[in-house]
Amino acid sequence: MRPTITNSFCILLGLLAWTTSPAVGQEKLPDGWISLFNGKDTTGWKLKSDTYMVTKYLDATGAEIKGGKETKLDQKTEIQDAKGKPIAGAKVAKIDKKDVIVDTESKPIPSAKIVKVGGRTAIVDATGVEVKDARKVQEAVKNLTGGWKAENGELTCAFGPKNVDLHTEQKFGDFELHVEFKATSNSGVYLQGRYEIQIDNSFNVKPKIEEKDGKKVATLPKTMCGALYSQVAPSKNMAKPPMEWQTFDITFKAPRGEKGKITQKARITLVWNGEKVLDNIEVPNGTALDPGPILLQGDHGKVSFRNIRIKPASGN
Repeated sequence: MRPTITNSFCILLGLLAWTTSPAVGQEKLPDGWISLFNGKDTTGWKLKSDTYMVTKYLDATGAEIKGGKETKLDQKTEIQDAKGKPIAGAKVAKIDKKDVIVDTESKPIPSAKIVKVGGRTAIVDATGVEVKDARKVQEAVKNLTGGWKAENGELTCAFGPKNVDLHTEQKFGDFELHVEFKATSNSGVYLQGRYEIQIDNSFNVKPKIEEKDGKKVATLPKTMCGALYSQVAPSKNMAKPPMEWQTFDITFKAPRGEKGKITQKARITLVWNGEKVLDNIEVPNGTALDPGPILLQGDHGKVSFRNIRIKPASGN
């Protein structure tokens, strides 16, 4: 008698099979690999947000105020101590031709500071003149490119007007992923759009010596390049200088479950610039059973990618 396959297992097999085919505009490579970036445009990718909000300042007639902004007017200066409390009788005096905060006996007050307090919020024009009866409005603007540019085989963010995350239209279960990048700013590669492998300039980042169970151990930050962000630090720092191309080779095993209950959490192996730095680690929060996209973080600063390819699993 042929064994019965559970519905959840059938669904998983179907999802895995669906992701083995390249999307429109993507190239099928040898040995089951798929090129996710064609080097020319963002075919097969979409922005996480199609719009972004901008703030405008309008005068009483509804016309936009050029260079308009909110600011504080009619503020007063106050001398405060290090804890932010006003110092009665304190003043500014000249000592050795320098402005120094002194007390009522003309003695310098360490850590004292002059701050602006009070006042009212107002809208001013580019010259700093208050515009009476002005108002602030928020407006949704179409996000055409999200600040991403595909050029010369590279996919780079931070070209304005607004930088947002970019993710594949396809979703994936288990896979191998190859990504090349320049770590010129804070970014990340999100597996299934959920689990972030951090990208950042971590060149020359040194481990900290911490005491655990009575022993001194060297630990790297959980927020540096190559980390499962904020959860698991890489075992070694393999960072190159930020303008050099680096590689992530990732093996991802999606969570397993039955009838909505998790039986196995997600697992990740990361080879960074040829060195294994995450070795089949269990993802603490890797508990989402549905497939997800590959996402490139683009809302922090300028970072470039190239040669992005994936090999979806053909079976479970």
